[in-house]
Order: sequence, then C-alpha cells, then structure tokens
Amino acid sequence: MPVRVARLPRFSKLLAVVPLSLTSFRSRPGGSDFRRALWRGGLGSLGVKAAQAVLAFAVAVTLARLLGPEGYGVYAFALAVLMIIALPAQVGLPHLVVRETAKAQADGDWGLMRGLWRWSNRAVVLVSGLALAVVVAVLWLTDPSPRRETLIIGAALIPLVALASLRAASLRGLRRVVLGQLPESVIRPFAMLAIVLGATVSGLGARLSEPQAAMAAYVAAAVTAFVVGSAMLDRFRPAEMAGAAPRTEPAEWRRAVLPLAMIAGLQLVNNQADIIVLGIFRSDEEVGIYRAVFQMALLVVFGLQAMNQMLQPHFARLYRQGDMARLQRLVTLSAWAILALALPPVLAFVVFGGELLAWIFGDAYRAGATALAILAVGQLGKAAMGASLSLLNMTGNERVTARLGVVAVLVNIVLNFILVPLYGGAGAAVATSFSFLIWNALTTLWMRKTIGIKLI
Repeated sequence: MPVRVARLPRFSKLLAVVPLSLTSFRSRPGGSDFRRALWRGGLGSLGVKAAQAVLAFAVAVTLARLLGPEGYGVYAFALAVLMIIALPAQVGLPHLVVRETAKAQADGDWGLMRGLWRWSNRAVVLVSGLALAVVVAVLWLTDPSPRRETLIIGAALIPLVALASLRAASLRGLRRVVLGQLPESVIRPFAMLAIVLGATVSGLGARLSEPQAAMAAYVAAAVTAFVVGSAMLDRFRPAEMAGAAPRTEPAEWRRAVLPLAMIAGLQLVNNQADIIVLGIFRSDEEVGIYRAVFQMALLVVFGLQAMNQMLQPHFARLYRQGDMARLQRLVTLSAWAILALALPPVLAFVVFGGELLAWIFGDAYRAGATALAILAVGQLGKAAMGASLSLLNMTGNERVTARLGVVAVLVNIVLNFILVPLYGGAGAAVATSFSFLIWNALTTLWMRKTIGIKLI
C-alpha cells in the first residue's frame, strides 16, 4: 500500500529541508536519538563534502597548471584506468559491509559483524594482490611511454583503494558517517595538495611537472590517508566485538556481492568511460581539458554525495525495522535538499563556464566551456533524482540496480564511441550526461514499484 507523502516545503524553505526533516521525526518513538544522528551525519557529511570539493578542486587547479593540458591528460588517463582496475579488487564488498554492519549493529549481533569484517578483508587482500601482480606484469611488457610509467607507479593504488573503501564502509555502517569519509575525502586530497605545494615552495616543483611524479605524489597521499583511516577504525571499533566469536554467512554474502560489485563497477565505468574513450581517440591535451571540466562539474553533485554517505546506514536500519513512514519522509526531504544544493553551481557553470575555466585553470582550458555546461545540466538531472540508487542498494534490491546500470553504461559507452570522434569533449559530455539521466530515472521509477517509496 503506498505510503502517504509528507507535505513538501515551499521553495523559499528549500535550504532548510534538513532541519525540517529532523524535526519531523520528533514525535516518533526513538525520534530524538534518530534526529540527533541525522543532524550529526547530515551536517557533518555536508561539511566533509564541502571540504573535499574545495581540496579536490585546489589539487586539480594546481596539477592542471603545473603539468599543462598534455601532462594533465596523461595523469588523468592513467588515474581513470587505475580506478577502473581497482574496482573489481573490491569485489562489491564496501556496499555489503555498510548494509550488513548496520543490520548487525541494530540486532546487537557482534559475532556476525566481526566475522563480516574478517571475511571481507581477506577477500579484498587476495583479489587486490592478484590484480596488482597481473597489472604490473602486463605493463612491464609494453613499450616505454609516459602513460606506461605513470600507470606502473600508480599500480600501488589498487590494494590501497580497495582496502580503504572497506575500512570507510565499516565506519559508515557503524553510523560514524563523518569519520568514514574523512580519510579519503579530506586527508588524501589535503596530503596531495601539501606534497605538491611543499615541493613547489622548496624548489622541487620542476620535478612534479611530469605526470609520473604527480602520480607518485598521489600514491604517497593515499598511503597517508590509509594509515589515518585504519587508526580511526581501530579507535571506534565496538568494544563488544572483542569478546564475540566471529560468525560468517558466506553463502548469503556471496549472493549479494556479485550484483553489488556490478553496481560499483558500473558507476565507476559510467564516470570514467568518457576519459578512457577520449584518451583513445583524442590528444592528451583534450583529455586534460576534459578532466578539468569534469572536476568542476562534480561540484553540482557534492550535496548528493554528502547525503548518500549519511543516508545509507539509516536507509538500511529503517527498512530493517519496517518503519516505512519515516523512510518515506527521509527520502522526500533529502531529495529537496540535494536539489537545492545543486542549483547554484549549475547556473554559474552554464552562464560563466568559459570565464571560470580560464580564470581558475588557465586560458588553455577555456575550450571546455561547452562540455562544462552539458555536464552541469546532466549532473543536475542526476541530483534531481535524489538518493534513489542508494535506497535500492540498502534495501536488498541491488540486483535491480545492477540490471538498470547495465543499460545506462551500455548507452554511455556506445554514445561515447559515436560522439567522441566527432565532437571531442562535448560529445563525451553528452554521452555521460545522458547515461546519468537514464540510470537515475530508472532507479527512481523502480524504487516506487519495488518498495512503494516515492521521490516526492
């Protein structure tokens, strides 16, 4: 039976939807604790994502100016390839760990939580180690080039990224939403920026003007973030786990892992396919310009990314508890908050895109103005669909999400291969934006059909 939707706030109150959503839970049992958790998670996530956007943007600007469009294109292409390779090494476990950790905490099943963490870490170490060995062996046999050397240096990111994602998922499942995001979202870009600026100030900046050196700096920053994140997880691990005998449900987890791995992989491919195809058909200079454009366009969805991190464990808990009315309120009001945060940057990028690119990155990047406007509108469409994809994943509908994602990614890849050779970065932007709209529109429709939850 469809759940009655809460009355929507007027547009003048859009920026206040997070506080409104919190007060709407006041009269319900346990509402006070839930409201405080949302305040901490929501505002903390927004703060972390705002810091991440600023730091990532500062890193992009610094590297784009230091490396130039061509060198930045080599770096961007290598990073995109490595992120795609690192994804299978996670075998879909981060999403599973968030969901199952939240459920185990809600049930007080500390043995299951301990078994889950141990089982997932062993799986990731095994798969990422194998992937690292294969990648290095293949690259070693190829002809020397800046791209190959940059890829070999960055290969260390494969296990680092996989294990860091797992650790962050454990913290988020425990509702330590802000802590789970800090290492990768704030500490890593801050360390990267510190390394690059430190080298520049000390007179070593010329050594970082090559993509290989920039990738080495990224690896060093990733190591720093991983060490800090591991210490955080050790500090906030539930005390009850120490005396609990580890218990596993490998058969059930393996059934869930494949679709979750597909979803994560499809999301990454959807975000990186344009860079890869652009690197195949166009020059490194065009890749560098497009990478700068894409970094700017991500500012449109920083609100969606922040809210997703906070919402995922609450989606899992509320659905587990059968509290569909509260779940509906949370979905609706968070959707308005995400849209309100996305609108201002879209207007700025569409109207002043060329001037902003030239002012921030340099005049050579002005050529990406059209691609920026297209990507900004596409990201706005993605933000307008709210956290529907996360809701399906956190309520056990990951197989549906994966099937819908296959459709969107196939459309993305086909359009990229058709449009990129003809229109370059603008064509890549059209393909990527269209795939964003398809996937998120389909998940929104399926969310209502499957679990009876509407977007608004």
